[in-house]
Amino acid sequence: MNLNKNTNYVVSFLDPEKIIFSLDIQPEMKVAHFGCGTGFFTFPTAKKVGEEGLVYAFDILQEKIETVASRAKLDGFYNILPQRVNLEKEKGTGLENASIDWVFIVNMLYENSQKNNILQEAGRILKEDGKILLIDWENSDSSLGPEIKSRISQSELRNLIEKNDFAILEKIKVGSFHFGWILVK
Repeated sequence: MNLNKNTNYVVSFLDPEKIIFSLDIQPEMKVAHFGCGTGFFTFPTAKKVGEEGLVYAFDILQEKIETVASRAKLDGFYNILPQRVNLEKEKGTGLENASIDWVFIVNMLYENSQKNNILQEAGRILKEDGKILLIDWENSDSSLGPEIKSRISQSELRNLIEKNDFAILEKIKVGSFHFGWILVK
């Protein structure tokens, strides 16, 4: 019996490179990666913005920042600036108003109690024509990722987005366990 005949159901995981390279990110752009972790999305983004671009890799955990900094140095990424910050605090990034082309918020809102503050900070640093890549866990499957009760529902997230004067420009397919949105001011 060949189990590969049924192609109706395909499980896919986040593929940062595929996602990043499908976005309208240009060389020389500035990107802020909120909750960068070990750089899953940071490094493909640094490739895409090129040597003249810049990626701010923000996380609250010092060990994550050290990991990104070490890998960036080893792999010759001089356009990545890892910084330990608290994104739940007012002006938590320390960046200038309207200075960033893209903000990435990937798999991190569910971990934070001050989600509204994080979205406010994204809006503050985003240029007028800037965009936000928002990816988080679906609420429908708990076989991977955090417990369902800790995840943020799409309806709750829509309310936060509207409250912060953002709109969903586009919904993007990012994998079987996540949803993805491109937001604009």
